[in-house]
Amino acid sequence: MKTKLFCLILILCGCLPVSAQQHRRSMPKIDKNGVYFVAEKMPEFPGGQDALMKYLSMNVRYPAEAQKNEIGGRVIVQFIVMEDGSITQEKVVRGVEESLDTEALRVVRQMPKWSPGMEKGEPVKVRYNIPIFFRITEGSTAPKPKPELVFPVGQEVKNTTLEGVWQSCSLKMVDDKYHVRLEPVLKILSSDGIFMNVFTGDNKVGAMISAQGTYNKESDDTYVESLEKSAINLFKEGSKNAITFNFLNDNLVKFTFVIPGRDALWEEYWFRVPLPEIKLMAE
Repeated sequence: MKTKLFCLILILCGCLPVSAQQHRRSMPKIDKNGVYFVAEKMPEFPGGQDALMKYLSMNVRYPAEAQKNEIGGRVIVQFIVMEDGSITQEKVVRGVEESLDTEALRVVRQMPKWSPGMEKGEPVKVRYNIPIFFRITEGSTAPKPKPELVFPVGQEVKNTTLEGVWQSCSLKMVDDKYHVRLEPVLKILSSDGIFMNVFTGDNKVGAMISAQGTYNKESDDTYVESLEKSAINLFKEGSKNAITFNFLNDNLVKFTFVIPGRDALWEEYWFRVPLPEIKLMAE
């Protein structure tokens, strides 16, 4: 007898400004409170659409009771991106069930600041909608939770080479141990100075190359990525990004860098995938 497979489907092509989801002629550009429905430059999640996809896939959790009762559907959360990129006035404009609605709101409220919308060169408030799909499909087995890799804190670091294949991960520290969960994003740093970021996707979302170019190690704790191609609007083709790295153990590293147009530092954690020497041929 087949069991039910409960899966979370995030369809980000549906993440649109309010105006794009309604007929333009029936809606003004700005409301009475000065909030834009559409701006010349729309707000953007830090890192772009693939980063938003990664954020949601890492943080949305299908409520257990809803899974048990086979409840699924689309929750649409509406919010306003303020002039400083902060998120406010979050609300469910189309709900499914209390636990799903609550989970969708929770994840939206925890989002980092966005790049604000711009009108005539000035930041403006923009209303935005995000649909999050909780979908139940038929399958032969129930999904397994993402496995955790556990490492003791304070291991001696002997290998500080950057070359290899790195997999993005979330990291938390519990009882003097690092708990690592791998995510579907790879960073390939080849031995011939080529780098490539790849979102590997899953059975619902195809793989895509989000960035590629060359890199150069400038010091013992800094290297520079020179972008030749980029699918992320915040990181333009031709730009250079200085990244500080700190090894937590031989195969776990923290990258720190500045997102263009922002003062705050952005941190990412990556786990080295044990593969032989990688070389890439530039196009």
